[in-house]
Amino acid sequence: MDYINKILCGNDLEILPQLPAESVSCMTTSPPYWGLRDYGIESVIWDEDKNCKHIWGNKIIIKSYGNVGTHPNVGSQKIDAMKGSENKGQFCQKCGAWKGSLGLEPTFELYIKHLCDIFDEVKRVLRKDGCIFVNLGDTYNSHSAKSKNVGGFEGKQMRNNQAYSDSKIAPKKVGVPDKSLCDIPYRFSIEMINRGWIKRNTIIWHKPNCMPSSAPDRFTVDFEYLFFFTKNNKTLFWTNEKTLECVSKKPPGTKGVKGKDWRWGLNSKGKPKRISFWTGHDYWFEQQFEETTAKVIEPRMLREEKRRTYNGKYPNAGVIRSMNRNKRSVWTIPTQPFPEAHFAVYPEGLIEIPIKAGCPEFICKKCGKARVRILEPTEEYKKYLGQENLEEHHAGQETKTKFKVKTNAEYKFRGYSDCGCGAGWESGIVCDPFMGAGTSALVALKQRKRFIGIEIKQEYIDMSYKRISKVQQRIF
Repeated sequence: MDYINKILCGNDLEILPQLPAESVSCMTTSPPYWGLRDYGIESVIWDEDKNCKHIWGNKIIIKSYGNVGTHPNVGSQKIDAMKGSENKGQFCQKCGAWKGSLGLEPTFELYIKHLCDIFDEVKRVLRKDGCIFVNLGDTYNSHSAKSKNVGGFEGKQMRNNQAYSDSKIAPKKVGVPDKSLCDIPYRFSIEMINRGWIKRNTIIWHKPNCMPSSAPDRFTVDFEYLFFFTKNNKTLFWTNEKTLECVSKKPPGTKGVKGKDWRWGLNSKGKPKRISFWTGHDYWFEQQFEETTAKVIEPRMLREEKRRTYNGKYPNAGVIRSMNRNKRSVWTIPTQPFPEAHFAVYPEGLIEIPIKAGCPEFICKKCGKARVRILEPTEEYKKYLGQENLEEHHAGQETKTKFKVKTNAEYKFRGYSDCGCGAGWESGIVCDPFMGAGTSALVALKQRKRFIGIEIKQEYIDMSYKRISKVQQRIF
């Protein structure tokens, strides 16, 4: 199957099983939010018995899922929620299957189940060292969205559906109070953890130019969630910051050869300790940094302040410097207008960092190991730490340097890890199972990485290829 740098048309639960297992390095996506938009997509059958000759019941009609029109917009500044539109779906009277579009389920329990079923298949496709980033927003509930409005046979089917059989909650008690947020992102996150995903971060996407809200009884919501998950939490490989080696077998570390496997360093009490050059990795991740300012305390400054003061406080013992620190998890990224017919387009800036951090640029064509960027402290920072002459110390000898540097480490690029195969390299693959307007593919190509897209609507696929072709011509 030819799927590299292609957008495949169809339902995720039909397309994903066709992809090779453990073939994707990173996934960035934003699935349809619950009850927010009707994309006019052909209905899909969910939770079906393949042997059932379906007899579909009456269409379930719910006039809007609530106060979604005032919910923070995704990407575009257009207000395009289903205000006043009718959302339709049907249950099979025999097996209880549901026929409809993802995001238009009559209850959020059913939506969470369907969404996580898709990510179960994503886990099979994702490499062991892979990760995923999922952007998901919330929905407000209103009286018209309550599942108690669905009665008769359809209400019975909802009670009998797997989404309810686990919780044993009747439809009329499943909903949330009027005017309340449904907490869809939290429910999704918890269910993903229940299904074995390892949640590494909840990233807050702060939108400084969010659509103003006219609601007089609450604050304007100006953020959404970006969840960071991995599938593995056991060490897969090790890299050596000195020799740049990359190995699958656990190395000797501090029990190995000095200068090759370990070096002398300082513990929290200022005493020498052995520090291994080897770093274990549960998954591939390229650390990202952001610029900040910090007060750096040098030994010389500290000594001078001690001479001038006798109260034990040294307010002037330092200098403000621009430093790099590990990137925080609140990202301020403006939304971007999109002129085409797709409304839910997240900005490129939202996934530039996840794709850079989660998808390797180089993967060995033979063994499949991804190259890791090896960073080491700058000579200037080693000087601040008092570690520039540590190699002259011996075990058990206490160093005279006992000051603490109140700053964030600065690092320089040393080189890439190397598996030693010599078989050549290829880029990692970014997958988006809800490709939409093609932003994930666009950013992947700009970073010279490959992509796989899945989209159920051909109109959006054509739109994506139109955007992608311009980038391919310019870059390649």
